[in-house]
Amino acid sequence: MDTIFIFFLVLGIQSLIVALTLIFYKSKKQKVNKYLGFFFIFLSIELFSYVLMRNTDQYIATYNPFRFNFLNIILIYFYAVETAGIEIRNKYRYYIPAVLEFFILSLIFVKVNETPDLVYSSKTIIFLYSYIISSSIFIAYMCIRILLVIRSHTTFLPFFYTDTKYKSLLWLKIFCIVFIVYHVIALASLTVLSDIKYMTTVSDSLASLLLYYFTIGSLVQINIVNITSESEVESSKRKQEENKEIYERVSKEIERYMVEEKAFLDQDMTLKTFAKRVGVSSRSISKTINEMEYKNFNMYLNHYRVEEFKTLIESEKYQKYSNTALAKEAGFNSRASFYKNFKDIVGISPSDYFESLNSDAI
Repeated sequence: MDTIFIFFLVLGIQSLIVALTLIFYKSKKQKVNKYLGFFFIFLSIELFSYVLMRNTDQYIATYNPFRFNFLNIILIYFYAVETAGIEIRNKYRYYIPAVLEFFILSLIFVKVNETPDLVYSSKTIIFLYSYIISSSIFIAYMCIRILLVIRSHTTFLPFFYTDTKYKSLLWLKIFCIVFIVYHVIALASLTVLSDIKYMTTVSDSLASLLLYYFTIGSLVQINIVNITSESEVESSKRKQEENKEIYERVSKEIERYMVEEKAFLDQDMTLKTFAKRVGVSSRSISKTINEMEYKNFNMYLNHYRVEEFKTLIESEKYQKYSNTALAKEAGFNSRASFYKNFKDIVGISPSDYFESLNSDAI
């Protein structure tokens, strides 16, 4: 047996082992891994078919129907799509090119076996070149679509995982880019660069390296949970927009009651009482106040009370009043509450604040 066929046999066995590992290995992403598993199954079938046809005429073997150019790239695409959580309707239509590929190649393979001279006919040669070019274009097109899916997956990742290290599909991105380059080189070696020595060897070597890289990437990520969901991301964005609208509406309403109606002047004001007055649930008000970077409703009230006190202390009308009297006028129900909250909010005591006003006046 020739070295090339031993090489195909070894690759076929390796691909089959990898396929069984991906399909039957129990992990949280087993369903997604199955797409890669079936990719390696069809790859092993293709490799074994080359071994079985080792004694077949080289030109006849070229029309081997067990070539899955239009299928394997689809399985990789489905793997990327399922990982990114992007929904695809009518998946079966993606398999139509692969079915046609197998059916047409099978018909031609049977015919060239019955009439070997057909392999040298212009129509058959034109078909072969058309098939190789169209499959390469199709693969490049699907690789670009996979790259777009990977970009979406990269965007989705932070929505689902705090640590995104090792969870990206960077390995698949690299594979797709190099795979496109490989098909460009392969087409060039078949057409415009067909006379250059070792061009085919370079192309075959790159294909082997790509296969091993893809195998390693598949196995490394077999147990790394990195599945996202486009629908969940969209739902989250919609929810954020809805929350933003609610926040803006509620914040405007409670600010109006504070600024225009000075609800904070009521010393007995509570969240429940305020919610009834505004006509918004206590929970919505509490959440909105938290979004406004206040710890709670009381802190929000006291912020306005402190500002009111600062306004009163500078007013000529209230200059004869004591700090305690002004504090009660601003809505505080006790001297202790006033002093504590004033210092917490302003950073200095009311006395120090009053002295700073006097020093500024001088």
